[in-house]
Amino acid sequence: MSKTIPLALLLRLAGLLRRTLLSKKFYSEVSTKILLKTSTMDANLYFICYLTLMVASALENKPEIKRFLLKLYYKLMLVVSLVIRRVSGVDISKSNGKCCLTTAPQHFDAPTEGSNLAKYLKRISSYIADIRIFNRLTDNITYIPWLLDEFAEFGNPLLAKSFSDRVIGVLQPINCIVLEGLENAGWVLDHNWVGTSDNPYWSFETYIWCCRVWGLYLALEIAQLIRNTPISKWNKAWQVQLFQQVIQLPLVLHWSLRDGCLTPFWVGFCGSGASWFKFKDLWLSLDI
Repeated sequence: MSKTIPLALLLRLAGLLRRTLLSKKFYSEVSTKILLKTSTMDANLYFICYLTLMVASALENKPEIKRFLLKLYYKLMLVVSLVIRRVSGVDISKSNGKCCLTTAPQHFDAPTEGSNLAKYLKRISSYIADIRIFNRLTDNITYIPWLLDEFAEFGNPLLAKSFSDRVIGVLQPINCIVLEGLENAGWVLDHNWVGTSDNPYWSFETYIWCCRVWGLYLALEIAQLIRNTPISKWNKAWQVQLFQQVIQLPLVLHWSLRDGCLTPFWVGFCGSGASWFKFKDLWLSLDI
């Protein structure tokens, strides 16, 4: 017998459609709060880029994941069977004298093909990553006012900031300028906008050093978060902010090493985790 969709659910879906896809205000909110600024657009692309990579990796490795889970289930059932047999004397692995645990380990090793959808998702993720770097080619211009403000504060002895805070304050915009400069150079070389004796080599080198500088930036951010916030103010917002920085550390380590250390799934997982909160807050900010 087919189940009918509850009327309450249909009414909710109709109401959601009226407030979103069928509403002029919805498109206006998306245009002004998400698409208008490069920063908000990047926050969306950040999450989508890593989410598609994570899903693609999961689909690509679906046969291996399935075999792993089946093996795990088989071993777990053997342990449960052994425990029950020792405690109660009943062998649950057999029914009417026949073995119920018929899934043999060698059956799990049969080769299977991954998902074709994974290939398209990986291409989407790669293309979005390319767009994000292209959109950041002019970011260094936005860091100059920040650097000038920090220099002005550094030379002002009347400010309440400690000397170490003022030093870190100056280092952070310098760090960002160097980071973006290396990333821009790596992208330009990767796309052959300039010529060197070996563009792929120099592009790879600049990307690696860009990530190492990024690691320094994250370390300073985490240190400042912990150092300048009293324990009494370690609220949810502070914890989210710290989490967003910490979960990027594996990405920094991965891309700072010449051979990497993470699989594409974990790269996607860490990137999705780091970008989820900003992505969620942006869409929740829409007045619909």
